[in-house]
Amino acid sequence: MQAVASIRLPVAILGYGNQGRAQALNLRDSGVSVFVGARPGAGAEQAKRDGFTVSDFSDAVFHAEVVMFLLPDHVIPGVYSDLGERLNGLFLGFSHGFAVHFCGLKRWEKSHFFLVSPKGAGVWLRKNYETRRYLPGVFAVGPSEHPETVRKVALWYAEAIGVAQKYLKETTFQEEVECDLFGEQTVLCGGIPQLIEAAYDILIARGHQPEMAFFECFYEAKLIIDLLLECGPKGMTQRISPTAYYGGQTVGRKLINAEARAEMERVFEAIRSGEFAARWMAEARKGMPTLKEASEKIAASSLQETYDKLCDKIRE
Repeated sequence: MQAVASIRLPVAILGYGNQGRAQALNLRDSGVSVFVGARPGAGAEQAKRDGFTVSDFSDAVFHAEVVMFLLPDHVIPGVYSDLGERLNGLFLGFSHGFAVHFCGLKRWEKSHFFLVSPKGAGVWLRKNYETRRYLPGVFAVGPSEHPETVRKVALWYAEAIGVAQKYLKETTFQEEVECDLFGEQTVLCGGIPQLIEAAYDILIARGHQPEMAFFECFYEAKLIIDLLLECGPKGMTQRISPTAYYGGQTVGRKLINAEARAEMERVFEAIRSGEFAARWMAEARKGMPTLKEASEKIAASSLQETYDKLCDKIRE
């Protein structure tokens, strides 16, 4: 395998969604040759509007030395299998460890896996790159006879998309995917939205105006997170009222009690054992009925209705 000293490798971006678009644009602005492989549809049309020549996955890979799999987790194994030996001899990159850790992707003799994961959605990766504020990120190197070469490629890629400039932490595929799934399920995409909705519904049921419930349970959630990030846990407590601090400390621990923590432990074990991965892949094969039902419920909710009414007035 060629040693990489001054790295400037052509990259195939497979998938032009949330992360694919941001990473492709950032790479191009960093002077990297980018080849976009995308399925027909909205992503491919957006890539064309952004000035990329869009091809099928096989053609994009043909032109590249680095291949980034930025498709949805449940789609990656099929695309990877279809590409087959075309991947041999290439650097194969991922921004989430799911497919590599849980789906048993074939390891080609002359190919090597690496991971570069921005700590934020694609829209923030792109915006922070453009403003030179950047995002933190993590990276990992899969088993390899040439780990230092693969590490150099991963570090180069991380800098090219704008996550090495701020803070970059080395991890493993397993650690990244376990932490990512657990954080999503218990806090970011599960705990916080469900907590907001439940509190909002209770205030509405007690006769309060939707707008009042919205501000207290939804809008100010962002502000308290901003305060936590700006000042830290201790600093946050010093910048809220004693009433809020006392109420939060005494009530919060009743909500996140021993039973809630035990359930979080069960969530983690389901992730580590592969149970969640198996359930998710089965859900995807069925056409995602759980997600469709949830989306319909959210779209018809009072919280969404109130948000739609206020969103133009509260955006910065």
